[in-house]
Amino acid sequence: MLKLIRYIFLLALFALYETEVKAQTAVQADFDEIINAGYIGNGVEWDPYQLDYGHGKMEFKESEWQKIYKRLDFMRPQLVRVVHNTAELMHDGKLDANGNFDQVRHILDYCQKNNVTVIFGDWGWGLGNAKDSTFDKKKIELAADYVTWLVKDKGYSCIKYYNFINEPNGFWSLTEGNYNLWRDMTLCFYKRLKKNKMLDKVQLIGADLAIWTPAEVPWQKEASRDINLGLYDIHTYPSKITVNSGEYSKIIKAYRDAVPEGKKIVMGEVGLKFVEPADSLYQQESQRRAAALSYASMDDSQMFIFDYMYGTDMADVLMQTANSGFSGCVAWMLDDAMHSAEKPDKLKMWGFWNIFGDEFFGTEQEKIRPWFYSWSLLSRYMPAGSNIYKTEVKGNPYIKALAVEKGGKRVVVLLNVSKKPQTVKLTGDVVLQKSKTYLYAEGHLKLSEDEMLLPKTKNVTVDLYDGITVKMPGESMWLVTDFDY
Repeated sequence: MLKLIRYIFLLALFALYETEVKAQTAVQADFDEIINAGYIGNGVEWDPYQLDYGHGKMEFKESEWQKIYKRLDFMRPQLVRVVHNTAELMHDGKLDANGNFDQVRHILDYCQKNNVTVIFGDWGWGLGNAKDSTFDKKKIELAADYVTWLVKDKGYSCIKYYNFINEPNGFWSLTEGNYNLWRDMTLCFYKRLKKNKMLDKVQLIGADLAIWTPAEVPWQKEASRDINLGLYDIHTYPSKITVNSGEYSKIIKAYRDAVPEGKKIVMGEVGLKFVEPADSLYQQESQRRAAALSYASMDDSQMFIFDYMYGTDMADVLMQTANSGFSGCVAWMLDDAMHSAEKPDKLKMWGFWNIFGDEFFGTEQEKIRPWFYSWSLLSRYMPAGSNIYKTEVKGNPYIKALAVEKGGKRVVVLLNVSKKPQTVKLTGDVVLQKSKTYLYAEGHLKLSEDEMLLPKTKNVTVDLYDGITVKMPGESMWLVTDFDY
């Protein structure tokens, strides 16, 4: 009943979605007050590809890798998560490190070349058994030997963190929510890393919890007591209304507050689902769209990836995450072609594109989807080492703001999650010289011939002391920066 009352209230608050706020919204960016120092960066999950979609194994062309690289060059990801099923490389008690290495090599080569921090990890399948709470010590040690081989022998120093077992608190995980099993397996992995003299190169990240409420905070606290974690992370798939209402910040802040002093936490995986009653019509439409495509998973697809709305909602997630003290955010996921669900030919459709569109899934699927642009701007202009500054929004629940600085270069972002235009008066204690602005909104994208987003304006002076007025279309993001790229 309490949950129902809460969402009736939120629905009433956001019933104004169809109404433009007539009073001008005031946003203040305060570059004197740091609220989140030493940001690690934003990016995306980029896993080895499936390649067999029920019709025989496909070959990955070098031209396809180069197309992905070119698109990522625009995004400039600072943080990439790569999850592997290491048990598939083990045969007769031995590790075949070169198995599937061509894909791993292509991913890590890009990250190494571009100074991207990598969270490498293991889904965990084949390493243990939740039914009888047992695990294979030898296989876990081989998993540690594999990352040792990647870092020491192959030179991938970009791998800074290791995520052992995806979402261990979930019933769908290898550990099926058994904390003691996860702890014991992780400690076994840690001991092998230590024996391999790897602890000065790769740290554990965890507990990698899938969360919807603050209920999993005790698990995180236990993990901090039992395991030497170098970085903390959680996964979230909030509902649209949870994010747009701002309730999302309250939920995730409980995990930030539970991190030991001196440690950081990142959002290790995030996407939007329509799980609350208020979003039921969106869920019905997503299901209808999935059913209309023969290769889309009905159980695990987000079909609003084709809508500009998903780009503003994901930007809302990222901005609340940064403003809540998290040090990075990783989007699920880069490419539809990475994973299937239920059957080999049923794809998890969550990506920025499907790189095998031309060959197999339809040429239109290979095109860049809108949310790539909003997410890319927030990866590109929140470089590693940035500081997040205080912003204040008055008079409008639909407008969100973010202020970022590194090396004297600054970024201010405004977000309108309303479906109607809004007018914003932006002030701050800086003057941005030779700056540029970008606008993410349907019908307003300015693209190059190769589909990369271009600035709306360039080489302009933006004086926030006097303030500027920004007219924002419905479901839009506006960004101004004096970074020189």
